[in-house]
Amino acid sequence: MTKKITAFTAGWLYSFIHFSVEVACFYFLFSRISASLHWWALAMLFDALAFLPQSFFGILSDKYPHLPYGFIGCAMLLLSLLLPFDLLALTVLGIGNALAHIDGAQHTLRNNRAKMTPNAVFVGGGSFGVITGQLLGALKVDALVLIPLLLTAISAVLAIFVTKAHNVDIEKSEEYLPLGITVEMPDSLLIVLMLFAVSIRSYVAYAIPIEWKKNTLQAIALFSFMGLGKGLGGVFADTLGFRKTTYLSLLIALPFLLFGNSVMALSLVGIMLFSMTMPVTVGVLVSKFPDKPGFAFGITTVGLFLGVVPEFFFTLPSLFAHQIAVLLLSAIALISILVCLKRRV
Repeated sequence: MTKKITAFTAGWLYSFIHFSVEVACFYFLFSRISASLHWWALAMLFDALAFLPQSFFGILSDKYPHLPYGFIGCAMLLLSLLLPFDLLALTVLGIGNALAHIDGAQHTLRNNRAKMTPNAVFVGGGSFGVITGQLLGALKVDALVLIPLLLTAISAVLAIFVTKAHNVDIEKSEEYLPLGITVEMPDSLLIVLMLFAVSIRSYVAYAIPIEWKKNTLQAIALFSFMGLGKGLGGVFADTLGFRKTTYLSLLIALPFLLFGNSVMALSLVGIMLFSMTMPVTVGVLVSKFPDKPGFAFGITTVGLFLGVVPEFFFTLPSLFAHQIAVLLLSAIALISILVCLKRRV
């Protein structure tokens, strides 16, 4: 079959696939294990299985980019929804999630004309799936499993189509352009700095003081603005530049995050802006490892897991403590990103 779709088209298709993947995962979590006495441990196990293997699968997919990782991941998700044993199903679910993510990363970071919008659109679709899966699972209606089953089956077909229709051979493509946004520094130092930045973004997403989220519509708005912010981050990085997007996300967002705890409109603006750091951190790593996009993307998911772990063990005691945490951690993330970026990008 002739290769005929661009990374931008793959990004939109994988946005739907990512949406479907998260619907399946969070439907499972909220319909089957949310009532367990060990809910928090099972949720942390899912996060570990979904996030941590992506670094390994990323290395594998960099070496063998033509394998149908997305289809395999979707097939595993379908199986997990049908398996009767929760722990086994949860394991299959998490690994399937990781495989689907890595395939999306490969098809939106390879031959993308040095643009982050395709990857940002792909990642942003997941936020809409998280809240949809939560709402469906919380209803505890067995027949609703047909929705994630149908979405995931459609996504499996789409994943095969993208695998066949999008060229991932960097060395053979006229659409490959190096991103070239990072300064010269040791690989290990840049990885550590990006792990700091991503972990902070992941943790702060939980630490943001929010008193207004009290009903379903407000929860939908919260996740929708998170997804919108990730997508816009790619657009702004490609048009305004990476440094301006970083300032916009981590400085301009601060007053909205710190003082919008009881005002929904202000808080949503802050959350949207703050989410825009995602494409910047991915872009820094892809620029450093241009022929290893799977590995680069996988590093960010390790950071995401490190950032969610504290949430399972403690919560900050007051609004003031949340505000101080957001302020200090945002400053650290800002510095971590800026020292890796060239001055004129």
